[in-house]
Amino acid sequence: MSQASKVVDFIARLCLVLIFPFSALDKIINHQSAMAQAGHGLIALPPSLAALLLVLGGMLEVFGPVCILLDFYRRQAALLFVFYVIVTAVLFHNFWSFPFNSNEWSQNFWPFLKNFGLAGGFLYVAGCAGMTSLRDAFSLKPR
Repeated sequence: MSQASKVVDFIARLCLVLIFPFSALDKIINHQSAMAQAGHGLIALPPSLAALLLVLGGMLEVFGPVCILLDFYRRQAALLFVFYVIVTAVLFHNFWSFPFNSNEWSQNFWPFLKNFGLAGGFLYVAGCAGMTSLRDAFSLKPR
């Protein structure tokens, strides 16, 4: 891989993960709002489980981007993000519960699609941005 390709690859991964540390910071600053959202999703979570999942999600949002950017367990972190963004899309952006084209529908539909776009980007990262097998992504070997 040429030096220019490595730079472009890094910039693409940076663009993909840039949102997550800010999301983690928002969960800390607006903790009550995050707890309320976790408690009122598709499945209402009890406060203790919501708090645990917020902490785990926040940890992924802080450490996952570092792993992906530094190429340390990049594939494994990317697969965790695939699971994370799909689960959060389904649990917290359930647009189908609202009348079509209403304000609530729009506020949930676009973030739902955004999360699936992110899932595609993370699958691409997990596949090493190439057409290689994802089997290696499930190993415990770094990279």
